[in-house]
Amino acid sequence: MPFVESSDGVRLAYEVEGNGPFLLLHLGAGCDSGLWRAAGLLEPLARSYTCILFDHRGHGESDKPRGAAAYHIDRLTADVVQLLDQLGVDSTAFWGYSSGISQGVRLAELHPERVWALVASGSVGPPDTPEELAAWSASSAAEFRKHGWSNLIARFETQEPDPIPEWMKDRIRATDVGQFVDLIESYVDWRWDEWDVLPTLDTPVLFVTGELEDRDDDVSEIVARMRHGEVLRLPGLGHINAFLATDAVLSRVGPFLGEHAP
Repeated sequence: MPFVESSDGVRLAYEVEGNGPFLLLHLGAGCDSGLWRAAGLLEPLARSYTCILFDHRGHGESDKPRGAAAYHIDRLTADVVQLLDQLGVDSTAFWGYSSGISQGVRLAELHPERVWALVASGSVGPPDTPEELAAWSASSAAEFRKHGWSNLIARFETQEPDPIPEWMKDRIRATDVGQFVDLIESYVDWRWDEWDVLPTLDTPVLFVTGELEDRDDDVSEIVARMRHGEVLRLPGLGHINAFLATDAVLSRVGPFLGEHAP
């Protein structure tokens, strides 16, 4: 597996597969880049796009630095820019899952010429106050230090009417939980939120959101405020099974990417 080295010395693993316009596949806090293949998404995507599977820092074969500063949004976004630079990619579509949405939005904000479309699998909502965010960060970091991934997986299982595949839970458990603790603790220093930025973007954005992960339909609210926003709302699905609903997801993502591809 090839690597790119970040400006702070972190080795970041990636793979490239397929042919066509570039499409960068970026996960969130759990799993590794192999999830795109395991979920059945990579093979059909690679028929039309040059897919860049990225193990962002803390995941898969990439290095796992410690400390909140290593997971600041600008640090994570700089990693993506360095990867694109190494590959000689001027512009790409970006598909972010879960917390990986943040990097895509930040990339489109700072470098709009480098993102021709953004797919966001997951949800966003109005930001907390700084005090609320600090309290959540402290309590959540303590929970993950004590319990690892177990409580989060249990919450996902409660959210989904249908069982989450065991292989998916195993992939989450195999992920370094320390990087998630660092990410959670980094949020208080971001002073940035997707909710504020999305309405300012000229980049076309498609949200793919499970009804049960966004019960207040916040995504539809933000999409209505966006310049080029769309949403596929999947009824009866939560955060995990909405991502794994391959046929339904690709039936909308495929035409969206095809419409905007260079």
